Amino acid sequence: MMQRIFAGSIRPDYLFLSCLLVTMSLNPGDLPGQERDGGTASGRYAPFKQNELETVLQEPLAIADCIRLALAENFSLRVARAELFKTEATQWGAANIFHPTFSIVGNKERTTEKRPATTDPNERTRLTFRNQSVVGTVTQMMPTGTLFEVSGDLSRDTNAPDKFSIPPTTQRNRQVIAKVTQPLLRNAWPNITKSPLRTAEYDRQMQGQQIIDDQLQTIFMVKQAFYEVLLQRDLMRVNQEAIIRDSSLVRASRAKLEAEIATRRDILSAEIQLADDKTKLIKSQSDYELSLDQLKQVMGVPIDLEIDIADITMAYSEIPLDDSFLIQRAKDYNPLIARARTSIKRSKLQASVARNASLPQLDLSLSYTGNIKTEPDDNNPTLDFEVRNSGWQASFELSYPLLNRDARSKRQIAQLTVSQDRDRLAELERQVTVDIRNVIRGTRSSIQEIKSLQRSIDAAQEKVDFANTMFNLGRASNLDITDAQEALLKAQTQYIQKLVDYNVQLALLESLTDQVIIQ
Repeated sequence: MMQRIFAGSIRPDYLFLSCLLVTMSLNPGDLPGQERDGGTASGRYAPFKQNELETVLQEPLAIADCIRLALAENFSLRVARAELFKTEATQWGAANIFHPTFSIVGNKERTTEKRPATTDPNERTRLTFRNQSVVGTVTQMMPTGTLFEVSGDLSRDTNAPDKFSIPPTTQRNRQVIAKVTQPLLRNAWPNITKSPLRTAEYDRQMQGQQIIDDQLQTIFMVKQAFYEVLLQRDLMRVNQEAIIRDSSLVRASRAKLEAEIATRRDILSAEIQLADDKTKLIKSQSDYELSLDQLKQVMGVPIDLEIDIADITMAYSEIPLDDSFLIQRAKDYNPLIARARTSIKRSKLQASVARNASLPQLDLSLSYTGNIKTEPDDNNPTLDFEVRNSGWQASFELSYPLLNRDARSKRQIAQLTVSQDRDRLAELERQVTVDIRNVIRGTRSSIQEIKSLQRSIDAAQEKVDFANTMFNLGRASNLDITDAQEALLKAQTQYIQKLVDYNVQLALLESLTDQVIIQ
């Protein structure tokens, strides 16, 4: 039976368990999400859900359908999203530096010792000692760099001979240690202590901005591929119309030859034109199939899947474009520019960490140690007594590695990285400005060319009608008709291509500014 001398005192093991419960009750935080901006071109289209894909693919696809399919199934976007999830998980894990950590160390030893017997010096007594302990430790890092550490016995340490020893004695030790360490120079204060968490946050922001750019580029590539499909389909149509005209001319030339008002040369000229237009039709059909495969590649659907494109007539409308507004819009919302700015913040943080790492190590520590040792009473083996020792200790630790070239080189590299990132940002802004100005000039030029080609088509059509009338009256040869038809086909082809170029330029402008241009 044990008698306790300090019956009114707080047991060290209870104190340790109380500290453990308090620290384990802290909230670890939530997994961060990605900020969204629904008022931009990148947030204009919502990806299709998996249960919607099969239904959508059975219907003729409009351009918005193709974009939403690509946002859901494009392989590059899926890889980029996985990278974003990885950075989010990294950020969530980086918060662990401010979460308590708990460790348990168990130890069990068995030793044997031979000692001379007290009665006969020539005889040896064999003693076996058992030593076992379970020590738990809780550490907590604070944003100021302060480190709290509490350790204590979760079970009573024992150091006892076996039952054959006379007398059988048992010693029990219980100890609790509380320590607070505050760095004053190196590794001190929130800017340095939080650097892993802030670095992970910058990495997540940069990957989120990269995702937005990938979405804009995917939208642009879908529009470009979709317009290419429309281009090849319209070229097939104008080539088919040209073949119909050529076939009519061949029949009319043969009829005139039979009436002896035309020559064999007229028939050959019409047949040559018909063969040329058939060749163009075959090429446009092949190009149409290729454009469909390219569209499916961008959308991420199976290449051998049969898809149907909605019957859309390409047109244009003059959209007023403000150079200064769009350039400023790009500087504010272009995701690559935003990513470059975030990279500068990250580099500045790393430079600050590198400068701090070159400082001397100066730590202030304050610790408390409490120990209770229980031993049997030699005068009365049935009773135990406790010996309690406790005390406070304060200390300073100063260290400074001389000629630390590694820390100095890392500091220089970090400073150079900041300068590089600033230059990259300036170069990127200049390049985006040049691209926007070039696109705006291209769209304005395309508008003028489209209007000119419209007039050319009207004039070529009038020329074809006039040549047919003169041919029917016998006042013109079919060479006049073939020349007029060739001019009409050329004007129609150029008009369609220029329409595609105009719409592609507007889509490129959207990808640069993240601004909705085409309604």
